[in-house]
Amino acid sequence: MKSRLKKITIFSLVFLFIFGTAITTTPKQQVKADDGYNGKIFRHWCKLRSSRSKRSKVLKRLEIGTPVTVYSTSGQWRKVSVDGKTGYVLKKYVYINTDAPTLEGTTYDKGQTVAQFAQRFVGNSYVWGGTDLNRGADCSGFIGSVYRSFGYNLPRTSSELRRAGRKVSYNEKQPGDIICYNGHVAMYIGNGKIVHASNRKTGIKISPRANYRRIVCVRRVVE
Repeated sequence: MKSRLKKITIFSLVFLFIFGTAITTTPKQQVKADDGYNGKIFRHWCKLRSSRSKRSKVLKRLEIGTPVTVYSTSGQWRKVSVDGKTGYVLKKYVYINTDAPTLEGTTYDKGQTVAQFAQRFVGNSYVWGGTDLNRGADCSGFIGSVYRSFGYNLPRTSSELRRAGRKVSYNEKQPGDIICYNGHVAMYIGNGKIVHASNRKTGIKISPRANYRRIVCVRRVVE
């Protein structure tokens, strides 16, 4: 009986070690951009690595100012391509280009473009009072800075954003719309999800449910 219990205990510990480690090291979310978008290295001799680990092989050392194509952000890493090599760089060393694409097509198309642009900055920091998409922003600063990149000047605070654009019903929401809560704002990106500067712990992130808290109103800026 004791021998059997010992085997079960050992098996349980091995199971927890293998699968528990996998669970804790898997990034909570990954944002992909199939076509990539422009970024720039802002640290001397930044290391381009073969995988998302500081112990992985160094593929290339990048000088400050080196242009890169960013494909995804996962945890503390960004997947980038430079000079024909694709690898991973610590996200804090990659400046994301804030030049927004031109808004074209229908209202839905334009909103989708804004929402896709906003997702470039997922993983960046939450900074109270901040409005910088790379160095950090708070919830209203994030929304305002995204729209400012497209030429829209919106009110600064979350409460003032309840008057931005025009009001639409929650059932009419589409990508790019601003979801206003009590003391917080987010951007709807489709499929029930939002992107927002959440808090200091999680930074700018994607949340799976736009209605995770009581919604005050939904505002549409692009027409």
